[in-house]
Amino acid sequence: MTEITMSRALELFETGYRRLIDEQPKFYYSQGKSFKSHCCLVACCAEIIASRLPHIDGRKAYIYGLLHDYGKMIKDADNEMFFHGLTGYDEFMKIGYPDIAKICLTHSFTNKDFKLSDYSYPHRDLQKTRRLLSKMEYDDYDRLIQLCDLLILDFDFKTLRERIEFIKLKYRVSSLIIKRKYREALHLKSYFDKLCGCDIYSLLGVKS
Repeated sequence: MTEITMSRALELFETGYRRLIDEQPKFYYSQGKSFKSHCCLVACCAEIIASRLPHIDGRKAYIYGLLHDYGKMIKDADNEMFFHGLTGYDEFMKIGYPDIAKICLTHSFTNKDFKLSDYSYPHRDLQKTRRLLSKMEYDDYDRLIQLCDLLILDFDFKTLRERIEFIKLKYRVSSLIIKRKYREALHLKSYFDKLCGCDIYSLLGVKS
């Protein structure tokens, strides 16, 4: 397995971002700055938490956080139905970085055995994702990026409740599904609170 360097990760991100805004100028003005901020903050969040965990490499955590949404830089940014996790997975498998491919796929699914009805993506893509996830074992890098992705909203660190509420409103997710996702998110936070020996919110300066 090829180990990605920081310079290569930054090159991939910047090239992908420039391509995205060149091909989708409307995306740049409507979501571009927020998207780039989100990726960079997830990367920073992952590195900060990794600093408290001897078994997590901070450089690797940063790279995974930076590139977790890479699939959004490949597909049509105006199409909310596209499945960026699977797109990112396929792209990184193609160019020889299976560890990052895995993060692209796992970051959206705290529960591998998810219900197809919980998502508005095409069932074909969701079924393929479930098959791929069934062969994967989540490790603390997967869990870390899942958590960090849920701790970023707009241009700052936020509570899980704020982020989940944003997801509910943006994607019009039912209250039942949102409650389940919130419980899963809280479980993730509790897991890393214990690993770090501190409250993640305090570590990040989040006001709960």
